[in-house]
Amino acid sequence: MSATTATTAADRRAFWIRKLHSLSGLVPVGAFMCFHLFENHSAVHGAAAFKGTVDKIAEMPFVLALEIFGIWIPILFHGVFGIAILLEGKPNAVNWPYGRNWLYVMQRVTGVLAFLFIVYHFWNFRWRREEFSAAPFDDVAATLANPVNLWVYVVGVAACVFHLANGLSGFLFSWGFTVGERAKRMAGWACAGLGAAVFALGMRALFAFVE
Repeated sequence: MSATTATTAADRRAFWIRKLHSLSGLVPVGAFMCFHLFENHSAVHGAAAFKGTVDKIAEMPFVLALEIFGIWIPILFHGVFGIAILLEGKPNAVNWPYGRNWLYVMQRVTGVLAFLFIVYHFWNFRWRREEFSAAPFDDVAATLANPVNLWVYVVGVAACVFHLANGLSGFLFSWGFTVGERAKRMAGWACAGLGAAVFALGMRALFAFVE
């Protein structure tokens, strides 16, 4: 195999890994986040409704396998490869302070924040599954009674939602769905509107646990 052929093959692999990374941010990671916030929104109807949602999820068949292969492995792949992309990146928003350059920077910053927040969220609740499952509403309420934890969740949800909405806009362009400037601009506004709606859902669910 020639050096040129090897380089071409490596470039092709890198191209498809980046495509897979982009896709994994939407499905299943982004889709799961939206579904998770929707599930948590049941808390607005009280402790019994939220516990019913938690119990229903726990009773799903193959729930552990779904979590491992449908959530945690994709999140790890997206997060670890995202950090690799971050280390390779050369942001130029300071020298060229255009909107898209700042969105590039914010996508990387919120990606790191989102990954750290997911680990923190896992440690708070999924790692203490039995304790959480016994009285889920009270457990979340007790955690969020600490103002520091509450603000971590506000910032964490905001970072996750921004990363998803801005990432969706980038996905539509990189996969060839939005080509012209007008299409990119319209898609950007649509993704921003979607992000605002998902963030509002998340905040309503979050503050349902706060007295």
